Amino acid sequence: MPKDKKAFIFYILTSLVLWQFGTSVRDICIKPNMQISTLENPFFSFVYLKNTGGAFSLFNGHTNFLAGFGILALVCILIYAYKKLEFCQKFRILTLVCLTSGILGNLIERLENGYVIDFIKLNFVNFAVFNFFDILITTSIILLAGLIAYEEIGKYLKQHKG
Repeated sequence: MPKDKKAFIFYILTSLVLWQFGTSVRDICIKPNMQISTLENPFFSFVYLKNTGGAFSLFNGHTNFLAGFGILALVCILIYAYKKLEFCQKFRILTLVCLTSGILGNLIERLENGYVIDFIKLNFVNFAVFNFFDILITTSIILLAGLIAYEEIGKYLKQHKG
């Protein structure tokens, strides 16, 4: 049994809903009539780019390696969520939902197509084209690092209070 069945079920269902939402966003944004000209919008454009690599096209062409890494990451996150999540840990659940949905979204595209579809281009800076799932992964990693730092600082302060 999971540590907290309610928390685990909520985590799974919310992850699937967010993954489906991300898939819908991608499908809407890559339609030809959604392509926004760079000259008309100084902030961002919707484009269509096939990315066979990871972030910033690292490991370009190594789809199997990236898919294997995604599967391993998902399994580890699922085991952690099953064994450790409690419903009172709302921020942790939200962070893991974003991470799981992002990994799942890119993994499924990679397995189905051999690439992920990147479609968000920032026009005000020279930056890599990315997708909604990349945003979820990046945001959740930052939030998770902050959460861990916050907890560790709290533990340190408790131990050295005096």
